[in-house]
Amino acid sequence: MSFDSSDPGTANSDWAQELRLTAAPPLTPPADLPLVVLAAHPDDETLGAGGLLHGAAAAGRPVTVVLVTDGRASHASDSIAAVRAAEFDAALAALGVVGSHSLGYPDGTVREARDAVLADVAAILRPLPRAQLVAPWRGDGHRDHRVLGEVAAELADARGDVLWEYPIWLWHWGSPAHPDVPWDRLGRLPLAPAAQAAKRDALDAYGSQTTPRGDEPPQLHARFLENFDRAFETFVV
Repeated sequence: MSFDSSDPGTANSDWAQELRLTAAPPLTPPADLPLVVLAAHPDDETLGAGGLLHGAAAAGRPVTVVLVTDGRASHASDSIAAVRAAEFDAALAALGVVGSHSLGYPDGTVREARDAVLADVAAILRPLPRAQLVAPWRGDGHRDHRVLGEVAAELADARGDVLWEYPIWLWHWGSPAHPDVPWDRLGRLPLAPAAQAAKRDALDAYGSQTTPRGDEPPQLHARFLENFDRAFETFVV
């Protein structure tokens, strides 16, 4: 799957009319398991699972976010990795999350570093007998997302973890009629108003991605971001 993130993409209004999304089966997080969310890039954790993270942290569940890359390829700037690291910290604070690991792999290299990434994530999970592991959806269309999703699936299968996968770019390149939408495996996590507000605040922390930077347009444009201002989050389970 290849796509141009600068294209308008499918509007959230199109998705909002699809009953297979709005009436997807409700999901209940396993409250007795620690939550570990994997993010390929800074902002993935908020876009895909910000509401889940806020709800878990507010409920007192052990929560950890593992950021795999530094996001340095998003702009032609030597300082962007440091900017995105600071934004990641601010977003987690807005979500009430205090536990995180930043692995620091270069943006775009998850496939090449797959074995090392798997070993790093396995080491983070090792002290936990079981966990709810949440990762990018393997069919999302971004190479880093696909490979990290494959790593999560391999670890979850070996450990017996509960695995949820969050789509991000599906909402851009897909459509209700697209054959690659996994309708039979989609579930919906309702978000409390506090979780929705916290997710908006966390997304606001990512100014380098949501606003123009010099002559470069925003990486995440307003039409795309409407897909993440829903009263629920969607996971492939």
